[in-house]
Amino acid sequence: MDKIWVPDLYIINEKTAKFHTVTVPNKMMYIYPDGLVLYSARVSGVFSCMMDLHKYPLDKQICDIRMESYSHSASTLVVRWRDTPAEISSTLRLPQFDITLMRSFFCDQQYMGINYTCIGLDIHLERNIGYYLTQTYVPCVLVVILSWVNFWLSIDAVPARISLGLLTVLTMTTQSSAAVRGLTVVSYVKAMDVWIFACLFFVFAGLLEFAWVNVSNRVESRRKSVLDLPSLVNGNAKRSPKTESPTSQREGFSFTPSKNREKARNIDRVSRFLFPAAFILFNVGYWLVYLVLWEPVIDKHSDSEGVTMTVNLNDD
Repeated sequence: MDKIWVPDLYIINEKTAKFHTVTVPNKMMYIYPDGLVLYSARVSGVFSCMMDLHKYPLDKQICDIRMESYSHSASTLVVRWRDTPAEISSTLRLPQFDITLMRSFFCDQQYMGINYTCIGLDIHLERNIGYYLTQTYVPCVLVVILSWVNFWLSIDAVPARISLGLLTVLTMTTQSSAAVRGLTVVSYVKAMDVWIFACLFFVFAGLLEFAWVNVSNRVESRRKSVLDLPSLVNGNAKRSPKTESPTSQREGFSFTPSKNREKARNIDRVSRFLFPAAFILFNVGYWLVYLVLWEPVIDKHSDSEGVTMTVNLNDD
């Protein structure tokens, strides 16, 4: 078999590749009566793939494998696909992607004025979103909903509202770090970045809403403390006639909350419906844009910025 000539093909985007030799070299050659030679070999390889992550993790990728002769030009060697260039194994399972389509093409190129024949195979991949739903999207939604509990607590429950607000902000910060851990850094904004930023914005806005409510409530508390301030006469505290509230001098009347305190309560009432409505609208727009309306153009032949992914391929 070693004495029969075979094409000197190499894989252009190969990182590493090897022939299998256990227990013997996994190669086969068959010569038909009409002179046709069938040569088959088992090869494992790792190939680079430029990925566009604008829609990550709702993205679809196209990875290609290209082969051409290393030393023979098109005048001496022409490489072409057969009628069925590639097939997907029924047992093949990828942890993050589903293979939706495989398409063969020709990629003849010219080097230093010499033409070389080239064949390629496009592999269309669609990312599985199940992992990201359970690890990122659903936890972020629950944290945002938890931040809305602040709007239902009493405006005087300052320690509880501060603790809950800070807890949700810190949780979202930790969640955002975990979501991008292990992912290659890129200069553009990904779909995951938009989601994390929006959830962090809603949580932080809830904390700012509490600060606004608390400031309005403290203004009322200071006013009331001034009205109730006792005067000390000979070491005994008694109410001064000048500082006594007019409404408390007449029986049958109770203290009426000021406009600032009522304003603080109204802010909470409005926030109970405004924040959920805004978050629902954001979700509608987010999923509509990234799943339906927008599809980035992936040009595998351009030099645009992308992320290199390694693809393991076992071929018999």
